[in-house]
Amino acid sequence: MDYVYGPVSSRRLGRSLGVNVIPFKTCNYSCVYCQLGKTTSKINERRSFFPKEDILREVELSLKNVEADHITFAGEGEPTLCRDIGWLIRKIKEITDIPVAVITNGSLLYREDVREDLMEADVVIPSLDAADTRTFRRINRPHRDLKIEEIIDGQVEFSRSYRGKLYVEVMLVKNFNDGEESLLSIRDALNRIKPDGVYILTPIRPPASRIEPADEMGLLRANAIIGDVTKIIQPEVGEFFVECFSSAEEAVMMVLRRHPMREEQLVELLRKFDADLSILESIEGIEKVEFMGKTFYLYRPPS
Repeated sequence: MDYVYGPVSSRRLGRSLGVNVIPFKTCNYSCVYCQLGKTTSKINERRSFFPKEDILREVELSLKNVEADHITFAGEGEPTLCRDIGWLIRKIKEITDIPVAVITNGSLLYREDVREDLMEADVVIPSLDAADTRTFRRINRPHRDLKIEEIIDGQVEFSRSYRGKLYVEVMLVKNFNDGEESLLSIRDALNRIKPDGVYILTPIRPPASRIEPADEMGLLRANAIIGDVTKIIQPEVGEFFVECFSSAEEAVMMVLRRHPMREEQLVELLRKFDADLSILESIEGIEKVEFMGKTFYLYRPPS
């Protein structure tokens, strides 16, 4: 499979069949916390990156072999940069009753065409890590054409018309956006957006830059401030699902390209194929890193 992966266990969507419509690390942000590393192709122009018919064909084939709670557009870059995403959402909903979700940085919702494309999705999860220009530039490192005021206005406009479930994700990074001033500005923006709920997260996988997750006080502060205006939802965790992979090597590559894994998670994944960590020696681009006292494995494309 080139475009479809999983199902994987999503902290927000349960058993999620992922659909990737963007080349690796193509985005209009380069967030300091990104688990996939620094953005290598920072663009802000929508394009057709892959043949949309091929993507739809892979979704249809996967649905014959696996069960999922959601079909989720996410993957290796910002999915709304794909100008075919609206067509794909409509076509997928014609062939299955499984809800369609889109996990997005929310940066392009100021555009009418993007809002229209996402209207038929059942769940949309944009992010909002900052609501002031200084913090926005510091934590998300956006394309130069993006302005946080327009991004917030776009999410507000989308929320007014959207009839599905809208959740906003806030990723807290220590000394970036976990202070009172930053959180108050995020709270005010969320009060305008009026989502169905908000996920307050902090990095749990090795990030693109040397940053630290928000500490207990930062999380408590965020819950206290943001909880005043919207429901805070605790994301669920679980195992990775492997039915659609033909080998341990394929499972490792497809999962690690999108989800760095703790060592114990990877051991459990490999056990399902009667394999162990020794197979990693034959897979180019797999790295072992230490983060917050835990051992992780991730994929870095060979240069």
